[in-house]
Amino acid sequence: MKTLTLIRHAKSDWGNETVSDLYRPLNSRGYADASVLSKQLAQKIPPAQFWFSSPAIRAYSTALLFANAFQFNEEKIFLNKRIYEASVKTLETLVTSIPDENETVFIFGHNPGFTKFFNQYSDSFADNIPTCGVISLSNDVLSWGDFLGSKLKNDFYLYPKEFR
Repeated sequence: MKTLTLIRHAKSDWGNETVSDLYRPLNSRGYADASVLSKQLAQKIPPAQFWFSSPAIRAYSTALLFANAFQFNEEKIFLNKRIYEASVKTLETLVTSIPDENETVFIFGHNPGFTKFFNQYSDSFADNIPTCGVISLSNDVLSWGDFLGSKLKNDFYLYPKEFR
């Protein structure tokens, strides 16, 4: 069984227009949402074996907050520039290349790629994965190369408004 959890970055700060998109930090609500969601998720599932994050500051900051909640070594979070502004095709390539010894994976990234990927491969539908939304998908396969070969089971979907 392989399980992929997509975690969209928390709410970012648009207060400084001179900061480029890649370097935009989280805002106060983003920190609060990521803190709450990470603790909720840590109570629900064990930490993933393999963590990927977009290098965008808002995505990596979200990953660090989740790592803290899971007591996961933040040095083991792999930054992958392909996740930033990733298309469905890019996410497909990334997922199918995950080393098979990893049963569970977290990817911290962005829309619209996450929502489009989810809708293409999941057994359910989402209009939009909100900021700090967490979706877990699984497939009873032995290899990540086979993970996308059939509809993925949507194990759960968490979002910040559930916990406010």
